[in-house]
Amino acid sequence: MSKKISWIGLGHMGLPMAINLKNAGFEIKVWNRTIEKAKNSGLPYTETLEELIKDREIIITMLYDSNSVFDIYSKIIKNNIKNKLFIDMTTVHPETAKNIANMIIKNEAYFLEAPVIGSVIPAQKGVLTILISGDENIYKNNLDIFSALGKEIFFIGDYGMASTMKLINNAVLGSFFNVLCEAFIFAKKAGIDEKLALKVLENGAGKSMVLDAKKEKLLNKDYSTHFSTGLIHKDLTYALDVANKLGVVSQFTAISREYYNSAKSNNLTDMDFSVVFEIFKKLSNIS
Repeated sequence: MSKKISWIGLGHMGLPMAINLKNAGFEIKVWNRTIEKAKNSGLPYTETLEELIKDREIIITMLYDSNSVFDIYSKIIKNNIKNKLFIDMTTVHPETAKNIANMIIKNEAYFLEAPVIGSVIPAQKGVLTILISGDENIYKNNLDIFSALGKEIFFIGDYGMASTMKLINNAVLGSFFNVLCEAFIFAKKAGIDEKLALKVLENGAGKSMVLDAKKEKLLNKDYSTHFSTGLIHKDLTYALDVANKLGVVSQFTAISREYYNSAKSNNLTDMDFSVVFEIFKKLSNIS
């Protein structure tokens, strides 16, 4: 018998992930704070959060940030959740993950922290990388759920560790993309053909999943959202806070965040983070 799963959060990532679980044979029912998204999802939905929690034993959340996660879980624990399993796949501050775990466990339920690496396309294809912290036995008993969503799945350890690793990854992502933008501007200013420059970088030091994913956006100025500027700025802010508390030198991450801060200041928050390329163009006087 297939597992019955409740899904909370139907944004750019949440909706395709919920659909993948349905297509894998799980019985899915969804809810979203903006209820119209649930109604338009094409998936069975409930009108209220309370109904959704009552109806299922496994509840997965995929939200925006630490504040939204804390808000939802503060409402969740007002219900009878004994023996239910909650899985949060949002990228949050590690302290948030720890606090949510404590909230859930105190109410005699179970919790797994499971942020994902990858954006809309990997989410649609079910090939995300998933990082998991919590009880390893509970993780193993629910590997079928994660396998329907991701290609690579890593058990990281105790609560907070998976979120920390996700932030480390996104610090690399944000900084590396900024380096690619700088290199691309350098080539343009030097009079080197754009496509040729990217081809050389693809076969040289720039070879990466980041360049593969974003090269068409650089060439075509297509900033349709796969992973928004607001989200990467949020993740870099969390990363810097954790690094500071650990005494880690994080100058590259700090500088990188400033470029995304500039993008936000230019009203580019909701666009794909590759739009930061426009900031580099402005700084180099390229129209």
